[in-house]
Formats: sequence, C-alpha cells, structure tokens
Amino acid sequence: MLRFKPPYVLALLLWLMPAAQLVHAEELLWGVVPIPGAFTVRDGEVVDGWMYEGVQLLAERLPDLHMRYEVLPTLRLEQRLHNNEELCSIGQLQSPERDQVGYFIPYAPGMPLHVLVRRQTLDQLLIEDGHVSLDWLFANPYLRGALSKSRIYPEPIRQRLQQALAEGRLFELGGSLGGENLLLMVSRQRLDYAFEYPMISDAAMQKSNESELLVSVPLRENAELVTIGIYCPLSPWGARMAARLDQAIRAQAADEQAPMALYKQRWPAEMFARYQPKLLRYFHQRARADAMVFD
Repeated sequence: MLRFKPPYVLALLLWLMPAAQLVHAEELLWGVVPIPGAFTVRDGEVVDGWMYEGVQLLAERLPDLHMRYEVLPTLRLEQRLHNNEELCSIGQLQSPERDQVGYFIPYAPGMPLHVLVRRQTLDQLLIEDGHVSLDWLFANPYLRGALSKSRIYPEPIRQRLQQALAEGRLFELGGSLGGENLLLMVSRQRLDYAFEYPMISDAAMQKSNESELLVSVPLRENAELVTIGIYCPLSPWGARMAARLDQAIRAQAADEQAPMALYKQRWPAEMFARYQPKLLRYFHQRARADAMVFD
C-alpha cells in the first residue's frame, strides 16, 4: 500500500489546487469576428490584436472566469445571440438592430472611421482642413465606393451611408468575414474608396502583401471617437454576465494606465496624441459611472 508522508501530502494538495479551481471556474466564451488589427486569427486561433489585448486586460479583473474564443462571421454571431446562447462579443458598435438581441456594455473609445483611397486618387479629393466630406464624395459620379454587408458603421454617419446606398451612390458587398476585401478591391482598382479604421486598414494591407498602399483620410462628419462595447444575450445568464463585465470595465477604467498604454502602442502616434485628452476623459467618466442594470 502506497503511503505519503504529511509534507508530501500537503505538496500534492497545493499542486492539485489550481487544476481543481480551473475545473470549477465559470467559462466565458467570446464570439470573435476576425477583423485584422482587432482580432488576428491564425489557424483558427485568436493570437493577437488590439481587442484581443483588451480582453486580456479585462481578464485580469475577472480571475474567476475561464475565457476562450470562437471565430464566427457576423451574421452567425448575431444569430447565436438571438438564440440566447451563452457567449458575448467584444469590439461591437451599438445599433438598434443589435439591441434587439443583446445587452450592450460600453467598453472603450474607438478611433473615427476614415475613407481609404489609392495614393493617385488622393489628388482627386477635395480635402479641407485635412478632412473630406461625405457629401462631396457622394456627389462625385466618377468615384466608386462601397459598404460591407457584414459591418455596422458609426451612428453619426450610419443614416447618411444608408441613404447613399439607397440612392445608388454606394455599393454593398459581401465577402470576407470582417469586410477587409473592400480594401483589396480599392487597391486593385475595382473600387475607388471604402470606409475603414486606420489601424484595421494598415493590418489588412500588411496581411495581404499588396503593393498598392492605401491612404487614409479623415471624414468631416465622423471626426469624434466612437464607443465600442460588448454584447451579451438577452437572457438571465446574459444579464448576470453583463453586470460582471460592467463592474470589471469600471474598475479597469479607474486605473487607466494599462488601457492608455495599449492605445499608445496600437494607435498611430499622431492620432494618439490628438485624442489623448478625450481618451483620459472617457476613462475618468466610465470609472465613475453608476453600475449598469440589466433586466
């Protein structure tokens, strides 16, 4: 009969404790849309990206949650939220349609949307104070632009983009899960412009190894930061998880050093310097906000 001396028994118990804790830890599944720069996916696994690192920061505030990821197209993700499956998704813009299938928890500011064009097309744009206007773009019959079917666009310009789409001034195209195929079409002269965030467009073009680099131009109508967040399903589980995430986000915002370091690392230096005061103001307000109530 095998016997252990007391010191060995204690050591064995201490060694087994982390494994036992992991077995009983609650799981949080993140539904991930593989958008370059936000979530970098390799061989079906999430390995890098700004939002991925944001989840890692959030995980430090939620040590009792075991987090894992599943890569999904946008429509499939929204369907699973609609079915009240136990998963959440980060890096989302709020919209009335998504509010019908999930609880929205504000997470952090995102950079303004830009228009992406080829370098030779830049000379054709009317740029004033460093910005191009949507109205000017849509009034120009010689420039072809498109929207992605899989993306939600920022609220300040969402209706204007939909109006241009209805008027036939924009195309709507499917394709890649994150919509980065539109950037390739611009690079290959099948479109003249598309709308994207500079961090995502830079990552998408590096990934594609395209020789035709695109130029990012700010939009006059979308010059402010936009709040990105998390959606959890409209269920008792979703309400409980949303409340836990809200608490963790407010705690993280109270110690803004780590998220600000992430912005400094990931955003273009000029853009970080321009928006740094507004980023700090956002975290200050988010940390002091009342706890959100989900029912």
